[in-house]
Amino acid sequence: MATEAVEKALERPSLKPRPALTLVGSPRALSLDNYDCFIGVSVNVAALKQFISVQAMAHTPTLIISERGLRQEQVARALHNASENSGQPFFAVNAHSLDGDALHNLLFGTRGMIETCGRGTIYVNELTRLPGLLQQRFAAHIEEQRWRANSGRHQGPRLIFATEWNPSEIKAENRIAYGLVEMLRPSGFTIKPLRERSEDIPYLARRLAERIAKRLSKGPHEITPGALKMLSDYPWEGNIDELEAALESAICATQPQLIDESLLPSRVRYAALKAIPSSGIDLPQMVDEFERGLIDTALRQTNNNQTKAATLLGLRVQTLNMKLKRFKEKDEDGNEEE
Repeated sequence: MATEAVEKALERPSLKPRPALTLVGSPRALSLDNYDCFIGVSVNVAALKQFISVQAMAHTPTLIISERGLRQEQVARALHNASENSGQPFFAVNAHSLDGDALHNLLFGTRGMIETCGRGTIYVNELTRLPGLLQQRFAAHIEEQRWRANSGRHQGPRLIFATEWNPSEIKAENRIAYGLVEMLRPSGFTIKPLRERSEDIPYLARRLAERIAKRLSKGPHEITPGALKMLSDYPWEGNIDELEAALESAICATQPQLIDESLLPSRVRYAALKAIPSSGIDLPQMVDEFERGLIDTALRQTNNNQTKAATLLGLRVQTLNMKLKRFKEKDEDGNEEE
């Protein structure tokens, strides 16, 4: 089914004007053109649109379950903007950038977000990695909100959480987080990774390329069917974020023209390599890009904690630092040559 959808997408002319997408059925009509999370034709994307339409009419805590790089904050903003409280504040909290005490004061302290947000929305980007005491405070607050709703009282802001949900891992390591996620799952949605809905990739790639080219003032770039096929076949561990980075790299390297297979990163071009092409390959560059991709993935998984990333990669921290320094010097040299 997914393969047929990909082939159908590849047949569509790349630069054909497309109508604006609009979400209907929610309290407010919402244009979806600025939301990458809604681009595609998969069942999962259609279900996400329906989920937003339904949840926008409620004012209940919501859970977004997905891997990173799938624009979770966009989903939260869409839910807020589609609701009748869209004129109220929207606060996004990066749980990784603050310690437990600072987060508690920011959210629950005097004149904190919970107190000042009114009927707005507070989005917290990683529920299961919050300190245990803060998770307990959220659980108590959610129970209080439900009691207030049943009593017809003012509920305060809507809470939207994102999490990379791994039930077995969380249950073993953090029963508080497990209980909190289970409490929220009835009003949650799971966004599938790109590798499980490859039929969306051609549409996403075209939309991202269009926006990147406009931002960089590079003129229109059309992606060839061969390049789209490669993009659709690649697993994209970093999901939309990684796809966007690959396209930006290709567009930066060209004047307005076609984006073909030769402009894609070597890790994408040779992901399913079964034979070396007659034109040959640049093995050092391929190894370098593959190594860089693994290091980027490890850093992303560990929130840029180099000690943990080095452990995942089986390296000493000093070795990882040397590799990162080498990559930075190569990038700087490349920019000077341009």
